[in-house]
Parts: sequence; C-alpha cells; structure tokens
Amino acid sequence: MMLQLPGIASNPLWLSPSPHRQCSRPVRARRKWSIYASNKGSKGDGELFQMLQRFMRKKARALKGDLTTLRTANHHRRPLTRTVTIGLIAVSATLYLWNLKALIAHILKRVCVEALSRSSLNRFASISLSALSNHRREFVANLRWSIAHLSYLLDVVLERHPTSYLVILGTTCAVLIFIGGFAFYHLRTRKQTLGDAFWEAWACLCNSSTHLKEQTVVERATGLLLAIGGLMFYSLLTSTLTAQFKSRMEILREGALFEVMEVGHTVVCGTNNHLSTLLKQLNKAQDLAIKNKTATSRKKTVVLLSEKMKKSNSVVSNTIKECKALNVLVRSGKLNKTSTFQTVGASRASRIIFLARKTDSYEADADVVLSVLALQPLREEKSVQVIAEVSKEGTAQLLQSLAGQNITTVQDLSSKLLVQCSRQNGLIDVYHELLDHGRQVIILRHYPSLAGYKYRDVRHSFQEGIVCGIIRDGAIDFHPKDGLALESTDRLIIISHKNSSEEVSILPATAPAFNMASVARRSLKPLSKIEWSIPKKEYILILGWRPSMKDIVAEYDDYVGPGSELLILAQEPLKKRQLVTSPLKNIRVTQKIGNPLNETDLASAISEVEACKSSTDALSIVVIIDDKWQQESISKSDKQSIYALLLAESVCIHLKVKVASLVAELVDTKLGKQVVKSHDTLTFIGTSELIGLVTAQVAENTELNDIWTELLNPWGNEIYVKDIALYMKSGEAPTFQELADRAVFRDEVAIGYRMHNSTVINPASKDVPLCFSRGDSLVVISEFEYGNYQGN
Repeated sequence: MMLQLPGIASNPLWLSPSPHRQCSRPVRARRKWSIYASNKGSKGDGELFQMLQRFMRKKARALKGDLTTLRTANHHRRPLTRTVTIGLIAVSATLYLWNLKALIAHILKRVCVEALSRSSLNRFASISLSALSNHRREFVANLRWSIAHLSYLLDVVLERHPTSYLVILGTTCAVLIFIGGFAFYHLRTRKQTLGDAFWEAWACLCNSSTHLKEQTVVERATGLLLAIGGLMFYSLLTSTLTAQFKSRMEILREGALFEVMEVGHTVVCGTNNHLSTLLKQLNKAQDLAIKNKTATSRKKTVVLLSEKMKKSNSVVSNTIKECKALNVLVRSGKLNKTSTFQTVGASRASRIIFLARKTDSYEADADVVLSVLALQPLREEKSVQVIAEVSKEGTAQLLQSLAGQNITTVQDLSSKLLVQCSRQNGLIDVYHELLDHGRQVIILRHYPSLAGYKYRDVRHSFQEGIVCGIIRDGAIDFHPKDGLALESTDRLIIISHKNSSEEVSILPATAPAFNMASVARRSLKPLSKIEWSIPKKEYILILGWRPSMKDIVAEYDDYVGPGSELLILAQEPLKKRQLVTSPLKNIRVTQKIGNPLNETDLASAISEVEACKSSTDALSIVVIIDDKWQQESISKSDKQSIYALLLAESVCIHLKVKVASLVAELVDTKLGKQVVKSHDTLTFIGTSELIGLVTAQVAENTELNDIWTELLNPWGNEIYVKDIALYMKSGEAPTFQELADRAVFRDEVAIGYRMHNSTVINPASKDVPLCFSRGDSLVVISEFEYGNYQGN
C-alpha cells in the first residue's frame, strides 16, 4: 500500500526509488527537492526548499570546480600521484554527499509524517529543527558508545594479549613512515626515489632533530608531524621494548622458566638478618676445602630461594660480590609449593637450609613446617640433608616425625646467646673464635689407631689442637676420666683449625706425670663462699621489648642467684606483654611503661632498681632490639639502641649508680665495632650474626648440632670465662698445658684464655710460660659457673 501525501500523491518519484539509474546521486537529489518544492502550495514552504536547492547547487559547482582545478594542476604530474589524489577526493566527496542525503531524507520523512495531520509552515520549521536536534543527539550518543566500545575491546585485547600493545605502536609508527614517505616523495621539488623518501621519514620519526634540515614549508610541516609522532609513539615503542626485555631477563634470573641443573649444590630457603653471615661462612668453608684439596669443584653453587627476590637481592648483593668461592644463584617462588623446589633442583642438592623468615616465632615455625612438607615428594631416597631453623622444641620434634632422621633442626638461640654474653665479659669474642670457619672451631675426628690408649695420654699428645672430650655410642662426654681407655669407635672432640690434619703419635712413657697434690697445694686458690655455694645476686635493667622476652627472662632465671631483680622499660602496653606463666625461682620481674630514649623515663626506671640504693651492688643494663624500632629499618634500630645505651650510662653517672656492664644488641656488627672502638665502656652483641654462625657450622657438619645445643643450654656444659686467680697464685707464670691440667682438677676443660682484653683460643704453643695480670681470665668448658670441686 502506497502512502498518499498532500500535493505530491501523483508523483511517484518521492515515495518510490528513482527509475533514472543513469543519473548521478547529486542530480537525483536535486530532482527530488525540485519536485517536492513544486507541489507545495505554501509560499513559505517553497522559499525554504528553494534555499536548500540553491545550497545543493552551490556545493555541486564547488565540487565540480575542485575537480577541474585538480585535473589542471595534475596534468603534468606523475600518473600514480594524479590517480591516487583524484581517487581520495572522489571518495571523500561521495561520502559527504551520501551522509548529507541521509540527513535530508530523515528530515523529509519526519516532515511528511507530520504533514498528514498538520501542514503549516511553523509546524514544518519546528519539526525540521527537532529532527536536526534529535539526529545530532543520536549521533553524539552513538559516537560515545562507539568510542567506549572500542576502548573496551582494546582493553580486552591488551589484557589477553599483552604483546598487542607492541603491535599497535609498531603499526602506528609504520603508518606514519608510510604517509611521511609518500608526502616527501610527491611534495618535494627535487627528485628522489621512493626508498629514499621512506628512509628520511624513518629518520624524522626516530630522531626529532632530523626535520630541522628541511627547506620548504611543506617539507618542514611534514617533518614536524613525523617528529611529533616519533615523540608520541616511537618513544613509547622503544621504552616498551626495553621494559619487556628487562622483565624477560628478570624472569630468567628468577628461574621461573628453567630448572637448575646443578648437582650437589646448596639451597638456602628464605631470607633474614643472618643470611649474609651464612654465605660468608659457606664461602670460607669452600676456600678451606680447596686448600685441603677436598673440594669437588672450584666454586660451590648456592641457590638462594626466596618469595621476594628483590628483598633477597638487597640483603646479599654486596655479600655475593665478596664470596669469590661461591657461585650464587637467586631464584624466587612460593616456598610451600613442590614445583618451586623442583625448579631449583632440590632432589639433586646436597643440603637444603631453611631460615626463619618471620619475627613471630609461631608464624616462622608454621612456614618451615609447610616448606618441609612441600619438599617431601622430592626426597624419596632421603639423600638430601635438610637443616631447618625453628623456634620451639615442639616444632623440632614435629619435623623429626614428618621428615625422619635426615633432618636437623637448629633452635633459636638468640635469647640464650644474649643472656650468656651479657653476663660474662669477653664471652662474645670466644663464640666468634669458635664459630668462625676461618679460626679455631670444634671438629670431630675418628682415630681408630688410638684404641686402648688412656684419655690422659691422648689429651697430652695433641699439639695443634685441644681435646675437649669424646663421643661414645652417640653420647657426648666433655669430662671423661683420665684413666678411661679409648675404643676404636670413639670420636674425639677437638678444638683446632679446620684444615688441620694432625697425625697423633702417642708415647705413654714420655707423657708428663701429673701430681694433683702438688698442683692443689701450689696453684689452686681457695674458693670464696659464693664460689662454693650459690650464684650471685644480680640487678638487671632491660630496655626495649619483643615477643621473645619471656625466653630471655627464663634464661636469666636459670643463671642468676636468688633475690635478683630485673626491670623492663619499654613503650609496649602492659596488656600486650606476655611473660612466662610458670613461677620464677631466682628473679623478681618489674615492668614499667616508658620510652628508653627519654631521659626522664630512663632516670625514673633506674631509680627504682634496688642496686641504686646500695653502694656495693652494680647494675647491668641491656638494650635489646625493640620490635617497633626494627619494623622501621635495621639501621635505625641499631642507632636507637646505641643512643639508649649511651643515655643510660649518662643517667647512671649523674645518679652515681655503679654499672657492672653496658650491653647493646645490634644487627650491624660493623657499627658496633666502630662505637666500641671510640667508647670502650660499651659492649655489643650481634645475636643475629651468632645464629648465622651456628647454622653454618651445623650445615657443614650436622653432628655439631648436638654439641652446640648442649653448650648453649643451662642444663649441660657451657663455656665460661673465669678469673685466672682460680687457677694460679700471684707471681706464677704457668704454661697453658699446666693451666689445662689444673682445670681438669676442677672438672673443667681449658680451651683458651683472655689476656689484656684479647682472646686466645687453642694457643699455638702450649709449653710457653704465660704472665697473667689482674683481670685476666681462663676460658673453660664447665657444667657449673659457681660450682664446688668434684674431683676426677
């Protein structure tokens, strides 16, 4: 059914397609406008359509003139240029007229529909403006939707295919070079090949200063546009390629793509404050193995596995450069996944070391347990030795049940080391001597040829080392009887240099006789009352707080005498402090809230200590690493610890309080040595470094774990620095061998001495007379610090 409109019903050209297919689109459009205008009865309507008709004619003439000018201008140009340019203008003109026709057709459609009910000029004008406005709004809305949809599609493509970003930038740069090359080729007056034009366009895109050599305005404008495009797109392309290459290299370095193909290497899992110490000790052990010709390779491979590779690199970057005997590889991955351990070749490693990665003891132990469980599928043959740092004895037992006998647990010894070293002057130096691979260390040796010899003869026969005891049937004995005959399965506990390979030749007939009666009468000082009975009463002030404070308090309770007093000054609220729940035997603990860095709070706390009220008692001040200080940075924590200790010393001088010791717990031992060198009244303890030394010793020989566990616990034998007056009379000059025999008379093992604030372990010459002075001491292994003589 055909729609009938007033005045144009007889004209089928308006409502039906034009039969004049041979006419061009502008001609057909003008014909439609003229037909519709001639059929309108209103004068105003005719004038409006005449104006539109004149507009169309003007545009047609302008287009015709442009084409004529183009033909004239390009008559002498190259055929390719003329054809391409005419084609582009023709396409543009066609698209313009087509869109204009669609707009006018939409307007007329609305006008015709409204004319069915109303045919006034005012209504026609309002409908026309409304149609134009609605079309513009629809066009803007469609344009916004198209842009949003295109942005979404681009985002999806970039997310699914990250390399598409490079493709887009590369394509944009190629299009700019293509357009710029054609522009240079056709717009320049001088002749040049198309290849040269593309090359100059590429030069302008890469180097923004290249366009400055252009001469004409057109060439300069083209070069400027290419330079701007280069700054916008080519710079992004180069920076993206650089970032992608760097990211790829980081992935390769992390080992996420390739498996470590080493055999017999060491894997260190996790990072903490003593990782650098551990690496240095492994490097020294490899150096010694090379000197002894026992090393299997020139460099030992160590793989550092951490969940945060950047943190691991920042901690050990300088240490790796110092370790010339190690080939250190850094990898990252989740330590609770089996695939991570498979990537680092854990099944082919000789040992795997798990470091405590968290400050909270329970969280650290949970991480270690999960990591060991993830490693279990790769340890079918149980050939890989596992060393794990744990905080609790229960965790050690749990790991033993999960992983079997081929796992060694190193318990957290920071509290024990802090308490022992803060109570005995010079003990920290003794531990450094015994735990450093480059110095005198504890080694285990098996001498089947010594079977049947008396222990006394064996002890006197070693010149390069000191025999400290034996291991028989897995039991450690630091004080065997001198008349005990050695068995072929016994192993000797010796303190010597690690590369020592002394062959012992025993001649019992030439062994020196030892007259205990003459030694007791000549050199043993009568023990004081305190020495014979019980430990001394001590007064201790601890500045700072951390979760392991309850372990520190328990350690002090095991060593100090009854009636001792301990005061804790920290900013931590009392509600968050958790101390030992079991009753303390020898010590009374007082807690106080205050800032250790504030002089007023510090003076108030020192005044409350009982030692301040007596002129004979002395106060020991210990500054520990506070958790709040350490959370900010290690260097800041050390600085605040030193400042708090110096401030406490100043307050004690002002209050005229006698000070027994001033000890600060530090992480940076270099800073501690620097401070002590300029202020010798202070002492620092690097507990983190000592733990790293113990872990390194156990990693080299797991059998040393039991020995160090006994030496660092109050229930067994320990290392003490005792006054030399207990072993000699004034004016004597005994040799070290004589002092060792006198120590055996007291059920002790002499391993060295301190003379003039210098520590000597395993003296090179044991038969040279020594001239001690007041304040010097003998380093011994003993079960009691204040023990009675038990006889041998």
